Amino acid sequence: MGAARRGRMSGPPLTGRDVELAVVESALAGVRSAGSAVVLRGDPGIGKTALLRWAGATAGRAGLRVVWMTGTRAETALPFAALHQVLWPLFEDAGALPGRQRRALECALGLREEAAPEGNAVAEASLALLARAAARGPLLVLLDDLQWADPSSAEVFAFVQRRPAALPLVVIGATRHRSGAVAGRLLDLEPLDDDHAGRLLAALHPRLTDRARRRVLEAAGGNPLALGELPVQMERAPAAFAVRTDPDGSELLGELPLGERLGRLYEDEIRALPDGARRALLPAALGGPAATGAGREAWRSVVDSGLAKPDPDTGRVEFRHPLVRAGLLHLASPAERREAHRLLARTLPVDSPARLVHLAAAAVGTDDALAALLHAEADRLAARGGEGEAAGMTARAAGLTSDPATRVRRLVAAAALAARGGRPGLALQLTAEAESETGARGLAASAPYAFAVAYARLHLAGDPGPSVELLPAALDLLTSAGSAETRVALLDAMLFLLVVVAVHFGDERAWAAVERHAAGASELTGLCCRAWAGVPHVPDDVPARLRAAAASLPKDRRTAAARLLLWTATAVDAVGDHAALWRRAAPHHAYATQAFIAYVRVHDDFLHGRWDEALAVSRQEAGTAAAHGHVFIETLFACTAGQVLAARGERAGLAELEPVLGAAARERGMRFAGERLRGLRALCALGQGRSEDAWQQVRALTPPGVVPPRAPWFHLTLLDFVQAAVATGRRAEARLHLRAVRAASVARTSPHHAFLVAAAEALAASDDEADARCRAVYAVPGADQWPFELARVRLAHGAWLRRRARRKDAAACLRAALAVFTRLGAVPWAEQATRELDAAGSAEEPGGGRTHPLLSAQESRIAELVAEGLTNREIGERLRLSPRTVGAHLYKIFPKLGVTTRARVAGALEETRATGVPDGAGPPSGT
Repeated sequence: MGAARRGRMSGPPLTGRDVELAVVESALAGVRSAGSAVVLRGDPGIGKTALLRWAGATAGRAGLRVVWMTGTRAETALPFAALHQVLWPLFEDAGALPGRQRRALECALGLREEAAPEGNAVAEASLALLARAAARGPLLVLLDDLQWADPSSAEVFAFVQRRPAALPLVVIGATRHRSGAVAGRLLDLEPLDDDHAGRLLAALHPRLTDRARRRVLEAAGGNPLALGELPVQMERAPAAFAVRTDPDGSELLGELPLGERLGRLYEDEIRALPDGARRALLPAALGGPAATGAGREAWRSVVDSGLAKPDPDTGRVEFRHPLVRAGLLHLASPAERREAHRLLARTLPVDSPARLVHLAAAAVGTDDALAALLHAEADRLAARGGEGEAAGMTARAAGLTSDPATRVRRLVAAAALAARGGRPGLALQLTAEAESETGARGLAASAPYAFAVAYARLHLAGDPGPSVELLPAALDLLTSAGSAETRVALLDAMLFLLVVVAVHFGDERAWAAVERHAAGASELTGLCCRAWAGVPHVPDDVPARLRAAAASLPKDRRTAAARLLLWTATAVDAVGDHAALWRRAAPHHAYATQAFIAYVRVHDDFLHGRWDEALAVSRQEAGTAAAHGHVFIETLFACTAGQVLAARGERAGLAELEPVLGAAARERGMRFAGERLRGLRALCALGQGRSEDAWQQVRALTPPGVVPPRAPWFHLTLLDFVQAAVATGRRAEARLHLRAVRAASVARTSPHHAFLVAAAEALAASDDEADARCRAVYAVPGADQWPFELARVRLAHGAWLRRRARRKDAAACLRAALAVFTRLGAVPWAEQATRELDAAGSAEEPGGGRTHPLLSAQESRIAELVAEGLTNREIGERLRLSPRTVGAHLYKIFPKLGVTTRARVAGALEETRATGVPDGAGPPSGT
């Protein structure tokens, strides 16, 4: 039995994972020319670890150096514990690093007593060390159980996973979480289909009866681990797999749900171990080395069981599966777990933070001295940017505190740290615990409490109530009587949150509090507050100040500053000018903060015409936010997805978002979502030619001639307002509106605002001014940064030129617009441009031909290029169409020309030039 178990330590055959194996194999094969990163994501037992082991074995045979990390739950509170596993085997190369980078790593890994550097210094130093190691030979880094990696290490891993391309380095991670915070090519491992599950089961257990085979397949649900283990459990505990009969005669399995069954798969085997063997394994299950003192017989029992095997060189233990570790901890008594923590604490230096964590876990009841040490260590972690770890450590300090008032203060401080670290769920849990001890009323004036509750309720419920009800009063008290330490820690964070609420919910109480306290905030926060205040409050020089602030930001500055600058840049549509800030801010935070930064970026992607990426990321992030229960973030990403869908005329897709952006947003008072939904409906209607519908939508947003106060998103519907007014014969209303826009100096807000105002002026211009106004738009510096709006101006200009018989100029404008609309997938707008091109049909076409009398302008262009001998792919590249779209056009072109092959197209076009319409050309009879 033991031998059989040991043989299966590498996991079951990788049946049904051809795609994943191919991706990993390709990454390993190409590592010498370009590095890559892959993330395997899936449920427990789905085969992630088996794939990592296969990758490690394959890489070893190919001569790659392999480094492993396995995350453990017990070490999630220890900063850089997981990173230590990766870097320690490579530390021989650290001596060649620059002094600053070497010191950063030594501080992070506990080799130097200084405080760890802030910002991305550790991440950059880690990448540099990996680069040094990879220079000796290609390197594979395997990161198993990433969901248990401590937050500080996880940030470094994400940083590295985004940057392997220039190195002979492959990073493959595996995680259970369906999280948005994933870097690298993502492979979601789904359960095996019936065919592959049957084949795997036959390979693992060829002697099963048909009835037992059916039971296992149904119970396992395609989970490879279950397919391997459930037959063994059926033999040992057949009652757990009892069958009952449904009234219709079919058999129903009576066992527990799959997740719980898998969690119990190893418990009988663990119980069968001698007590000494289980006690020896417990410290290893907590993430440390095996306990010393266990006899040879105890270890022989462990090895024979196949549950784990010790590494004599490192003292570490390799578990057959993470669920073995979980089972050991589950079956151990509280006293046994505490003893294991005490054993681990004895192996660590006296001043080690890890020692404090293990001592805290081993403590029973209260211990004020230990609580004070733990709280002090948490403060040091928070000062270095480790708010996530500090929150958990401070909460444990609260649990060890005997004085009720001090315990509540520590719980509230932990909640505020959790909020600052982007962990709203933990923040809400900790504030609830504090409330249970002292009542919410007694905490309301506390700035940490107000911030934690406001942040958590906004993210998890989309509820701005605590922000506008608690934060203003808490800010007043904080600035008048709060400690200097608390002001430094929370003033900027509270103001940032109030600005977010004010912008998205439009509550004047939030704006009033921002105005009262912005002057006392940091320069960056003050700039953010002013940038989002809306016209006419926005200062003239926000973009210039942003550039100066970004340039002067120290490289080791905490990334909260980079995040603040990015949000400020969003107010003036300048995120694209600060890519370096994105790279610095993105890897350093928990899910909620990373998602907020991703939202900023996809909005910028939409403005700059990167629509496929914007839509894909928005949909993925909205789903992830919904799965996390982050209502506010889900709404934001629904808005960004809606922008692309509306511009592409996908009315049905936009309607699917209305439950999130419509009724649900109205219930929460999220004015931004409701206004954007109206604007998106107007944009969609304009593309489809429903001008009156568009007018009704924009008219409901604001009356003609009114620039609403406190509306920083106003400019996003300006072009739609003016176009809808002009298209429905309301040019006077459009001009009235533009006079108000000029009076409010909207154009001075940013280059994009100035461009939109110029574009709107062109659409509303009289016939005498239209040509000059449109050409002025083209001359705006950087006009091509905003491709969709620029193409709309070109479309309107081309139609104006065509109506004045300036066909050649019209065709040039319209072709440029059509190329952009086609690239963006804005089908209704492309159809408008095509119709205008058809109407300007006498214009010269590319290739020297003219529009064919039976073909549209686009079809004529494609036919001319076919006549030149170009392939579908070459035509697509020239016209910015997909080869499939070119083929679809040819399907219509051939019968119109009366030909059946590409070779005859040139002759048909020549005949057209000579006689008008070739013999036999035209639509088939009966059409």
